[in-house]
Amino acid sequence: MNQLKAKARAILMDIPDYAKGEQELWTPKLVKEALVDAFRMLRRVGGRVGPAQARAYWPEFQMDQADFMEQSIAGTLRDRNTSPPAYRTRINVTRMEMVLLGWKDEDGKQHKAWLVGVPDADLRLKLEAWIFAELRGEATTDLCLRMGWALATFKRHRDRAAGVIAQRLNMAKVEVF
Repeated sequence: MNQLKAKARAILMDIPDYAKGEQELWTPKLVKEALVDAFRMLRRVGGRVGPAQARAYWPEFQMDQADFMEQSIAGTLRDRNTSPPAYRTRINVTRMEMVLLGWKDEDGKQHKAWLVGVPDADLRLKLEAWIFAELRGEATTDLCLRMGWALATFKRHRDRAAGVIAQRLNMAKVEVF
């Protein structure tokens, strides 16, 4: 009987390989923050211009004389000496693309976008709804009232979806950012 209990305890205490290392692990909270940041970045920069291989190396557009004149007449000419906001750095854009479009690891294996990797459509829907509510500044309770969802169930589903993503990222050994 004691052997059976010991074996059951060993099975319950089995730690996955990705959790045995020294790397920091993804948590549902970190995943939710990264998702909101990615969608916020997408809102700021628009969409990608150019081929998929370019990723964060988006092309710079040269203004010609006609563009300069048109913008100065319309009053929309930006000062060329001002630098873009620090938030739009190459690494932040690359992270946004990793979250929203997927990525290739060092072994060349293609990984899906974070939200695509959530197998349950209901969990994914709740996480997506929460992300967009956060971007709008809408309270979670207001979102649940508007959609007719129970608050506790909504939070459990949202966090479970983020947990699925966190587990997938930890198994792929993606560094926390």
